[in-house]
Amino acid sequence: MGIGSACNYYNKMYGEFMRVWISGEETLIISKSSSMFHVMKHSHYISRFGSKRGLQCIGMHENGIIFNNNPSLWRTIRPFFMKALTGPGLVRMVEVCVESIKQHLDRLGEVTDTSGYVDVLTLMRHIMLDTSNMLFLGIPLDESAIVKKIQGYFNAWQALLIKPNIFFKISWLYRKYERSVKDLKDEIAVLVEKKRHKVSTAEKLEDCMDFATDLIFAERRGDLTKENVNQCILEMLIAAPDTMSVTLYFMLLLVAEYPEVEAAILKEIHTVVGDRDIKIEDIQNLKVVENFINESMRYQPVVDLVMRRALEDDVIDGYPVKKGTNIILNIGRMHRLEYFPKPNEFTLENFEKNVPYRYFQPFGFGPRGCAGKYIAMVMMKVVLVTLLRRFQVKTLQKRCIENIPKKNDLSLHPNEDRHLVEIIFSPRNSDKYLQQ
Repeated sequence: MGIGSACNYYNKMYGEFMRVWISGEETLIISKSSSMFHVMKHSHYISRFGSKRGLQCIGMHENGIIFNNNPSLWRTIRPFFMKALTGPGLVRMVEVCVESIKQHLDRLGEVTDTSGYVDVLTLMRHIMLDTSNMLFLGIPLDESAIVKKIQGYFNAWQALLIKPNIFFKISWLYRKYERSVKDLKDEIAVLVEKKRHKVSTAEKLEDCMDFATDLIFAERRGDLTKENVNQCILEMLIAAPDTMSVTLYFMLLLVAEYPEVEAAILKEIHTVVGDRDIKIEDIQNLKVVENFINESMRYQPVVDLVMRRALEDDVIDGYPVKKGTNIILNIGRMHRLEYFPKPNEFTLENFEKNVPYRYFQPFGFGPRGCAGKYIAMVMMKVVLVTLLRRFQVKTLQKRCIENIPKKNDLSLHPNEDRHLVEIIFSPRNSDKYLQQ
C-alpha cells in the first residue's frame, strides 16, 4: 500500500484528523480544510519530512527546492525558481510550449504503435521535458534517454522517501535505486557543464540568460555550491515530465469519457482562439478550459498529499502539536469531502461559482506553496488547446479514469503497462469541428 492509499484508509477509518507513527515519529494525517489552511498559511510549517538517508540518496537532503529541509538554504534557492516561473518566463513559455507540441505532434509516429495507438504518457513527457529544457537550460539533449532516467529517479524517490534507517543497512535493497539516481544526476551534470561552457564563451550574455545561468552566476558569487546548482536544474527539469504529464493524461481520459465537456471546450477554443495559435492574452479568457482543468485536478489528482514538519510548538484546531511533529495533508480526500455540490462526480458544475481557495488547493498556498503553480496552469491550457483543436481523443475498450489500475504513493500514477496508457488520436477538420 502506497503513502496516498494508506492516508485515505486511515482518514476514512479513524477520522479527518488522526495520528500515526511512521518510522517511530509522530505523524498527523489531516483531511480537514480548516486544519490544512492553518498549516499551509504559517511559516513554521515550511519544512518537509522524509527519511534523511532516503533524501541523501536522491540528492534532496538540504538541497534543491522540493524536499529541502534547510530553511535558510531553501529561502536562498526559492527566488531563483520564482523568477523563472513567473513574469517574462511565463509569457515566453506559451510560444515555446506551442512550438514543442506542434513539433511532437508532427512526429506522432514515434510514440504510435502499429495499431495506431498513441503512448500518451511518453508523448507528454517528451513535450514537457523539451519545453522545460528550452526555457530553463537551453542545451541539446536526448529526450528519450532522459525521460527514461527521470522515471528511474522518480521510482527511487517514491521508494526511499520514508524508508526506515534499517532499510539502508541492507545494500541489495536500495542499490538499484541508487544506480537510477546516479544515472540521472550524471546526465544532468554533463548538461550543466555544457551550459557553463556556453555561458563562458557567449559573445552576448543576454542570449543565454535563463534559470540555469542565474544559478551558475550565484555559484560564482559563492551563494550556491556546484551541488546546489546541479540539483536545482535536475528538479526543474523533472517537475513537468513527472506530475504534469500524468495530470494531462488523466485530463485526456476525461475528455474522451465526457463528450459534452469536450464540446464545451471546443466551442470556447473556437470563440477565444479561432484558427491561430494560442497566445498569452488568451489564457485568462479560457474559462471553460480552466474549470475543466480545476475539476480534473479535484476529481483525479496526481499530487494528492503534502508532507510538512512543525518547526515550533503549535495548536491546530484545538489539537496541541509539538515541534518536530510530521504532518501529511490529505488534499485529495479533502476535495471530496467539503464544499463542492457534487463531490463524487466529475462535473464542471463544481466550478460554476468561485470556490474559496481554502477548499481547493491542488498546488497548496502560503510560503511553501508550489512555485510553479501559475506556469503549470498556463502550460496545461496551452497543451489542451493546441492538441484538442487538432485531434479527437478516444480510449480503448471503454477505458476510463475509474477503471484503469493506479498506484497512490507519493503521487498517484496509472499502471504504466503500455497497453493501459494508450489513447487513439483521430485527426479532425478543425474548422468544421470547432464550429459545431
